[in-house]
Amino acid sequence: MVSFVLIISFLIHIVTFAAIYQLLRQIQTIKQSDTSDIQEVLATYLQEIREENNRLQQAVLKDRPNEQEQLAQTTANPDLTIEKTTPEESDIYENVKKDYMETSTHSRILQLHDKGHSESEIAQKLNCGKTEAALIIKLYGKK
Repeated sequence: MVSFVLIISFLIHIVTFAAIYQLLRQIQTIKQSDTSDIQEVLATYLQEIREENNRLQQAVLKDRPNEQEQLAQTTANPDLTIEKTTPEESDIYENVKKDYMETSTHSRILQLHDKGHSESEIAQKLNCGKTEAALIIKLYGKK
């Protein structure tokens, strides 16, 4: 009886190992196909970007025919760079918005107070009320 149970156990183990081996092979083939699919998609995407870049270069070169020769020279000799600034390039930065920083009334009141001005002088210079200047000075503990 014991030998019968051992034989059945060995058979079950052999079938289990065979099933595990088959599943492992299927997982490996799926992983390989996934990476190859991803590589194909990326290669296609890269090719589309290159084609779009070439179309853009051709469109730009149509607008600037004299620079076509310069581009041909730089593509032929990649060590050569053009350091010439054209008016069109400087026009690019024309629409850049410049930021100006203005100090607040509170900070100007405190600066004038630190310089030794009285509350009435501060109010006259900054065109604000004496009470406002006094309140701000008291609020920040500068008295």
